[in-house]
Amino acid sequence: MKTAIIVPFYNRWDLTHQCLWDLYQHVPPQDLEIVLINDASTDIDCESGVVWWQKEVMRHPIRYKKNKENLGFGGSMNVGAKIAIHYGAELLVFLSNDVRVSGDFVSQIQSKVDANPNSLLGGEIIDWKGGWNEFTVDDKEIVIHYANGWLLSCTTKVWKTLVGFDPIYSPYDYEDIDLSTSALANGYAIIGLNSEFVRHAHQGSTIASTDKGQNRLEHTKKNRKKYEDKWLNRLSEIVEINNDVPRRSR
Repeated sequence: MKTAIIVPFYNRWDLTHQCLWDLYQHVPPQDLEIVLINDASTDIDCESGVVWWQKEVMRHPIRYKKNKENLGFGGSMNVGAKIAIHYGAELLVFLSNDVRVSGDFVSQIQSKVDANPNSLLGGEIIDWKGGWNEFTVDDKEIVIHYANGWLLSCTTKVWKTLVGFDPIYSPYDYEDIDLSTSALANGYAIIGLNSEFVRHAHQGSTIASTDKGQNRLEHTKKNRKKYEDKWLNRLSEIVEINNDVPRRSR
């Protein structure tokens, strides 16, 4: 199964370089390519760093695109997915650049997706009350299970059905919950990788260059309202249809 790992970044080339080095060390190159999306970075070492990896390191083919303007997390992932699909990717792996890799997690993803092709896979599944995913519908508390956005994966077929990350949440927050909800609404399973070979280091990932996280809480509140406007009247139905999600999510 031809696999593409999509990695967006904004500045902080040190994180992307470390991510690429981890992949170089631990992930076999068979039928795998990496798609780097430079989200309108301003640091010059981002360009030179990509050139070095493309010319000097031949383990994994690297495709590269620099956005003309900052699109944020979801927008950059969508760009990367379009490129990967154009070049024949059958399995898409969306990876934040602040993830650390210590083993061949890609083979683990391929095995899980082979066994569950109609699914959205996450590095971890949030199936507990996390604040972000708690909603009240008709005086009933609902907890939406979702695949955490630092590592997501699905087949190209599933991705096309989900139509990618919704741009209404740009530049960040709620894209992963929204994508997971869309997966549940389409009858797809939400499954967790839960691998010892990959972990989120929480060192910072793609954010808007004009924001830099300074208004994060306010932006998150606005995106929560957008999510509710889009999904709230369907959440009870989605949870009822997928009432076995806790068993499938582990």
